[in-house]
Amino acid sequence: MVLIGIGQAGHNLIQEFGEHHKKISILAKDFPKKCKKVEDYEEFCPSFTKRLKFAGDECWVAVCGAGKVAGCTLKALETIKNKKINIIYIYPDPNMITPMQAKRNYHSFNVIQQYTRSGLFSRMYLFSNEEIINVIGEQSIVSMYSMINKQIANAIETVEWFNTQEPIMGSPHTPKDISRICTLSVGDFEKNEEKLLYPLDNTTETGYIYSISKTQLEKNKDLLKLIKGRVIEDEKNNIASSFAIYPSQYKKSFFYSLKLSHVIQTLETK
Repeated sequence: MVLIGIGQAGHNLIQEFGEHHKKISILAKDFPKKCKKVEDYEEFCPSFTKRLKFAGDECWVAVCGAGKVAGCTLKALETIKNKKINIIYIYPDPNMITPMQAKRNYHSFNVIQQYTRSGLFSRMYLFSNEEIINVIGEQSIVSMYSMINKQIANAIETVEWFNTQEPIMGSPHTPKDISRICTLSVGDFEKNEEKLLYPLDNTTETGYIYSISKTQLEKNKDLLKLIKGRVIEDEKNNIASSFAIYPSQYKKSFFYSLKLSHVIQTLETK
C-alpha cells in the first residue's frame, strides 16, 4: 500500500500501518511560514510532484478536516489525480475540538465527500474517533489517539489482506459504482454483534468478511445459518449484502464488514 498522511493527524495514522508500506507525509513544516489560515495552505501549496511520485496506480490518503493543513488536500492530490485515490477521513470527537476546528472539519468533510461522489476519489472511508473509543474502550490521555489509529490501521489492513485471499465460501462484495462513501465495522463472532467505526447513515450495501477457526468450520452446524441470517436481515432493510468466509489459523473467529452508501453524510459539529 502507498499511504499519504496529510497534516499531523494523517501522519500519525499512517505510522500505525505496517513498516512494509510506502509512507508519505505532508506536514505544516512543508509550507511557507506565512501560512496561518486553512486557506493559506491551499493557496500556497507546493506541487509535491517529486514527493508524491510512486509506482502503482492506487494510494490511501489519511486526513482529518479539523486541521489547517487539510486545506491543501485537493490541491496537493492534483498531481496524482490519475491514480486510484482512497480517502481515509478521521472524523474528530466534536466535544474535543474548538468551534474553529469544527467549522474546518464541517467544510472539509462535505467538500471531500462531494469530490468522492463525483469520482475524483475512488472511495472515502469514514472513521469516527468517538465511535472507535466505544469499540476499544476508554484509553489514557497519553495513549488514546495511538490506540484509535491502531484500530483504524488494523481494520483497513485486515480487510485489504482478505481481499487478496480466496474464500472457501461466498465472494468479496463488489460495490456499485455510486457507492463511494463507506466505513468498516468490527464483529464479535461469539455474540454475533458488530460495531461500526463510523455511524454511517443510509447504508445501501454491505460486504461481510468472516474469519472462522478450524474448529468452528468443522463442528458448528449453525454457522452458515448465522451468517446468512445477517444477509437476509439486510435485504429486509433494502441493503444489498453478500459474505465471504475465510479459514483462520487462530482459535477465535471474528468478522468485519464494509458498509457503503451513495448518500452524503451529515454528522453535526458544534
